[in-house]
Amino acid sequence: MIATRMSLLAFFCLMVSASSAAEGSAPNLDPERLREIVQVEAAMRGARAVEFGVWRAETKILTMALGPSMTTVPATTNMHYRIGGIAETFMSTLLLMMVEQGKLSLDDKISRWLPDLLKADEVSVRMLVANTAGYIDYARVQDFLDLQLKEPFRTFTDQELIAYSVRDGKMGFPPGSSQQYSHTDNVILGQVIQRAAHESMRELYDKNIFGPMGMKETQFPIDQTIPDPVLHAFTSDRKVYEDCTHWNPSWGSTPGLPTSTLDDIGRWGPILGMGRLISREHFREQIAPTSVGKGRNRPDLYFAFGFGVANGWIVQNPSINGYSGAFGYNLPTGVTIVVETTKSETSTDDAAAFEILREAVKYVTPGEQINF
Repeated sequence: MIATRMSLLAFFCLMVSASSAAEGSAPNLDPERLREIVQVEAAMRGARAVEFGVWRAETKILTMALGPSMTTVPATTNMHYRIGGIAETFMSTLLLMMVEQGKLSLDDKISRWLPDLLKADEVSVRMLVANTAGYIDYARVQDFLDLQLKEPFRTFTDQELIAYSVRDGKMGFPPGSSQQYSHTDNVILGQVIQRAAHESMRELYDKNIFGPMGMKETQFPIDQTIPDPVLHAFTSDRKVYEDCTHWNPSWGSTPGLPTSTLDDIGRWGPILGMGRLISREHFREQIAPTSVGKGRNRPDLYFAFGFGVANGWIVQNPSINGYSGAFGYNLPTGVTIVVETTKSETSTDDAAAFEILREAVKYVTPGEQINF
């Protein structure tokens, strides 16, 4: 489905039930049971390749790979892939670091950098990162979807992407009055960050996150390049099963470009989940339930600063250009789970990675359940 492929993050679709794990309770982390869960779910969903990892803090519990990357080329745990909306956690962390550096304020109106943009004098930086700004999501505009599918190698500029959202002069809702995931908000936020810093996102990530945190396999390419070795992705979105690994990710702008590996995202889990790069005050704000009561947000499932929080789990379920991903960090126990899947010609699920994460969460923290 186009709608699934074109979503970096789909928390507006998630429904979560059951209570969170008691703080301090020991998680279930038997590697063989985890391996069995992955194997069963991968077969059930018709996944082509699966990469899966579990860590508690910095301790690796299990990493594994199943299936082929390409014909005769098995998937391996050191392969690079597009991480999609997981990069939004980089962006919100970088934003808060810049606030602490005095380069901008969350309450600044974006007219400071984009004075001619629709409602720029009403929208704040905080609204962008929380997706409460109200800009229509260009990834839901049909002629954009049609063009992106017709020309998958096309390069889109941020200005082109934003134009699809504002061309009718309408907002999805008045700024700050509701909440809905919007690729447009994220594109604009990327522009604000770069203009405030007078540096590119690539430079900012390398200097502030990837370099200092030792994430040597995480990159911010400026085109569709993915470093070797590559986990190849496939899709049937154009009515033929084809390799879409090097389709242009520029339609996703800042959150859509980064590539990484299983181990690097596993390393990122506790960095994000413990707020290691920002002050305690800003970490509390990053994960706070300020969106509860807006849109479909509620206390057991709400959108925070670039990710969902579901019963103690920081969660993302990105999908981009044939890659299906899932990321979870459990705040009470310090467990990180990372999943990446690709689709076979007979795949039965566009979100296989999330289904694997969902089943793993039910085992790791009993009593929790995350459902679509």
